[in-house]
Amino acid sequence: MLALGLGVVLAMALPAAEGTRVRGAAEYVGRWNVRITDATDTFVSGGFDLRPAAGGLSASIVWRWGSVLTATKANVDEGVLHMTREEEPGKVDAFEARLEGELLEGEVRYPDGRVQHFEGRRAPDLAAPRSPRWGAPVMLFDGKTLDGWRLRDPKAKMGWAVIDGDLAVVEAKGNADLVSEKAFQDMKLHIEFNVEPKSNSGVYLRGRHEIQILDDPSQVRDTHGCGALYSRIAPSVDATRPPGEWQTYDITFVGRMLTVVLNGKTIIDGATVEGITGGAMDPSEGTPGPLMLQGDHGKVRFRNVVVTPAL
Repeated sequence: MLALGLGVVLAMALPAAEGTRVRGAAEYVGRWNVRITDATDTFVSGGFDLRPAAGGLSASIVWRWGSVLTATKANVDEGVLHMTREEEPGKVDAFEARLEGELLEGEVRYPDGRVQHFEGRRAPDLAAPRSPRWGAPVMLFDGKTLDGWRLRDPKAKMGWAVIDGDLAVVEAKGNADLVSEKAFQDMKLHIEFNVEPKSNSGVYLRGRHEIQILDDPSQVRDTHGCGALYSRIAPSVDATRPPGEWQTYDITFVGRMLTVVLNGKTIIDGATVEGITGGAMDPSEGTPGPLMLQGDHGKVRFRNVVVTPAL
């Protein structure tokens, strides 16, 4: 998934209600799952990771789509959280938010003056069992039909088709991501993919965490390269094959622990997933989510899509 520009600045006035206790910076520290409450499209997810720092707070922000970026400002003033982020110089989105009980309520103002509102809840720990018990494998693609799948955006053009037994993006422009009807939490995934030259796609675990698919030799062993947890965890080695060849992911995702094997080589080994990635269907990490295949960036084919859920 290619990073798109959203510099994030939070600019809004949230006056303290009379008699409300003023919250300190320490009360905002932690990971937050954030949902945009008034979006008009399907990109409604965000996440904040706030940590103590000299002079106040440091923060990273993922918002709607694109990369996780470090906030250029993060502080609490008179109980109100203020953050800014710029993906392109001078294009700043401004966030302000206030804790109302356990709920983080706020708004973001974009460079064009548009405003969206959001609610955030603390992200769950997702402690992983030491030895999961695995259920029966679930075949998600029958090689003949799109049964068991739906478009992320029902208003989008159907750019997916079954071609010679493969699940294929035949037209990326105007297409939408493809979402499994079945949802999973802890799981093992086997999936095979064939990406065209310079093309781009991704596999979203639980509908929230994108494992990148990309043909770009300049971005191997990069957080945006093939095999990366998009913009969060880079692959440790380059295990990619040339475009046009079939490749295989074998992925284990239990709690927040992620292992990715690409073409038989372990490229992410038991790493901790700190939060959602851009383009997530929803931000609620504590609930099961579908498998989602990115379909609006480029041409790619999939086959042998099998999820083994933990019991």
